[in-house]
Amino acid sequence: MTPVRGQLNKPEHRRVLSALRAAGRMTMTGAHWLVLMTTEREIFGGPSSQRAGSLYETLEQVLVQQAAPAADQDAPGETAVG
Repeated sequence: MTPVRGQLNKPEHRRVLSALRAAGRMTMTGAHWLVLMTTEREIFGGPSSQRAGSLYETLEQVLVQQAAPAADQDAPGETAVG
């Protein structure tokens, strides 16, 4: 994965760029995930950037998938039958 340019080249977004590079190497940690999941869309690129849009959509899908099991566990009145 080639990181998008622009905003990510700014020193204050070094952590985001590092997390994207870790994702590309498949060596992500929880800290990397936290950085990516809390980064605003504009940091990944402008509204017309297809690459930034695809990246952000993928991150949103991962977040939804990770939140779904947690929501299932929090559902009231359901008990596991073993």
